[in-house]
Amino acid sequence: MFDFNSKKYDYWLMFFILSAVLFGAYMVFSSSTIMADLRWASPYKFFIKHLILSSIGFIAMCVTAFLIDYKLYQKYAKVIYTVAFIAVVAVLIFGVSKGGAKRWFNLGYFTFQPSEIAKIAVIIFVSDYIARKKDFYETWKGVFVPVLMLVAIITPIAKEPDLGTPVLISAVFFSLLFCAGIKMRWILGLFGAGIAFISLEIIRKPYRLSRFNVYLESVFNIDKVLGSATAGVEQVKQSLQALGSGGLFGRGFGKGEIKIAYLSEPHTDFIFAIIGEELGFVMSSLVLFFFIYLLHKGIQISKNAPDEFARYLALGITLLIVYQAFINLSVAVGNLPAKGMTLPFISSGGTSLITNMAMAGILINLSQYSGKKARNGK
Repeated sequence: MFDFNSKKYDYWLMFFILSAVLFGAYMVFSSSTIMADLRWASPYKFFIKHLILSSIGFIAMCVTAFLIDYKLYQKYAKVIYTVAFIAVVAVLIFGVSKGGAKRWFNLGYFTFQPSEIAKIAVIIFVSDYIARKKDFYETWKGVFVPVLMLVAIITPIAKEPDLGTPVLISAVFFSLLFCAGIKMRWILGLFGAGIAFISLEIIRKPYRLSRFNVYLESVFNIDKVLGSATAGVEQVKQSLQALGSGGLFGRGFGKGEIKIAYLSEPHTDFIFAIIGEELGFVMSSLVLFFFIYLLHKGIQISKNAPDEFARYLALGITLLIVYQAFINLSVAVGNLPAKGMTLPFISSGGTSLITNMAMAGILINLSQYSGKKARNGK
């Protein structure tokens, strides 16, 4: 039976996460009402949907934080991985297509994106593997098994097509292996293989190659790129203009102009641009500090975890959320090629929002052990 004691959890962590979600709802309302009215004749369409998903996410966070013992994830690690693998394969057959990608199951009012479940499934699997096979990194055979399981689950995701999610999952995966003590030469070898895979995927899709070429050009001549009308750079160009026009305190809530007709998805992938334009540099900086705080708390929780599995589970969840935020913010400011990836807890994102909140609940659950060590003077 799970021992519930409300005094032992990190409620500051929970407070800041819920504050980010509420702030996200605030920004989704501002960024989506005009677009929803123009496209659907229903200004509150995305906002109402976001509120419903946020409520589901809150329930998921409370369940994982207070009602589920983290040891159950280790017990059923293989089952969780298998279910996620079946789901990412099944979506290629039974899923619905949007914008040329087949990534979602249609559930009526909502859609479900299996690749989001695959993220946490890989973290649980590799955390369990590291905990059980303590010296796995001493031989190639020991390293080969988790790498094979990684490749197996990211390959169908890449076929959707979706390159960003496999890159994100792989980055977290190799970070965990590195922290577990894998030899650097093996990390470099696997990194090289990963670069080769990414290069082939970019070349395979003309739109990816176009985005990447524009990105490379921006590194050497940003003025030329900003002056172009290339479709691959238009979103980033508008995002930079929005961020630059916000100044220190922004134009004011709801007074942004870029969202009206220039950004196609202002409430999802480029919500940070709307924050910068309407609320300025100060609020944009607070968003950055939130993810820095989350990184600090996650590492602290990982260090104080009661066992190896919990340690890598906490670290993996933390890195997954922070890496995803890093990618989203980097795209918004033009430091990475355009890639559709939500800003955790803040963007409107359906399955992504719910899974991120559920993962945050696991962190809150594991934070109880930090409290115990503090009280015991350890």
